[in-house]
Amino acid sequence: MEILYQGYDITETAHVRKCVSHDTAGNRCDILDIEFENAAGWYSWGPQEDDQIIVSHNGYDTGIMYVNTILPENGKYRILATSLPSAARIKGYQSFTQKSIEEIMRVCAISSGMDYRIYGIDPNTVIPYIQRENEGYGAFLHRLLKMEGAALKCVNGRFVAIGIEYAQERDPHQTFAVKADMEGVDYQRTGRRYRTLAIETPYATATAEDAAVTDNYSITLNHPPAVTALQAGRWARGLLLQNNRQFEKLTISTDYNIGFTAMTRINIEDNADCMDAVGEWLIEEATHDFINLKSSATMHRCVKTIQ
Repeated sequence: MEILYQGYDITETAHVRKCVSHDTAGNRCDILDIEFENAAGWYSWGPQEDDQIIVSHNGYDTGIMYVNTILPENGKYRILATSLPSAARIKGYQSFTQKSIEEIMRVCAISSGMDYRIYGIDPNTVIPYIQRENEGYGAFLHRLLKMEGAALKCVNGRFVAIGIEYAQERDPHQTFAVKADMEGVDYQRTGRRYRTLAIETPYATATAEDAAVTDNYSITLNHPPAVTALQAGRWARGLLLQNNRQFEKLTISTDYNIGFTAMTRINIEDNADCMDAVGEWLIEEATHDFINLKSSATMHRCVKTIQ
C-alpha cells in the first residue's frame, strides 16, 4: 500500500491501523477512512481541511481525496477524507437559464476548484431553467443528473457525469457465478417499480413507461421544473429509470478485488444457482479494505426497458 499526503510519500513513516475506501456514485461522494498510530506525531504534521491524500494498492487508487474530518483520540489519529473539497459542499442559491449541461457543470466545477467530464449524455442539452436551492454544488449536480438519467461521480478532483444507459451498455468488467448458499452474497428486493411515471407542471406534461413492469403502479411528479414537453419527457424517462433500477439490490463480498468500481457493469452467469441474481448489474458502491484485503460491491439491476 502506498500513501501520498500533500504530494509526499508517507508510506514508510505512517503506521496505519485501518484504511477503507468507499467508491460511490449518486448522492454520496467517495470516502476514505484511514486511521494511524501515534496521534501526537500526526498532530505535529499539522493536517488541515482540504489537504490532499491518495491511497493506492495493487493496481487500484482512490484518486485525490480531500481531508474533511480529523479525529485524534486514544493515541490514534483518524482522518476522514472525501472526493469533494469543502468549496463543493458550500450551500447556496443560484439560477441557470438557457444553459447547457456542459455549461452548468463547468460553472459548478470552477466554483468548487474542480474539473469536470461528461460521458453518455449529450453535453449540449439545454436546460431552460433550474435553480440551485440551498445546495452544495455536488448535491445540485446530483439532482440535475438524476433527472437526466445519469449519475454523478466525484473522482480525482473532477465532477463526472455518467449516463446510466451508457454505463449499462459497456462491456462487463467481471462475470461471477453466484450460488444461493455462498457467503458474502445478499440479494434483496426493496421499494416499488412503477409501470409509468408522469411529470406534470403548469408548462409541460409527459409520461414514461417501463415495458417490463406488469403491475399497474404509477406515479405523477409535479416538482421537477420542466417547462417544455421535450424536457418533461426526458426527465420522466430518467426518473423512471433511476427508480426502477433501485428495486433489486445485490451485494457481493470477496477477497480484495480491484475490478469493483462504481458505475461499472458486472454479469452474473446464467448457470448460477441463485437464479434471482442472474443477469446484468451496475455497481453503485464499491468498498475496499486495504489492510484486511477485502472488497465488496453493492449493485443494482440493469434496466433497459424504459420507453
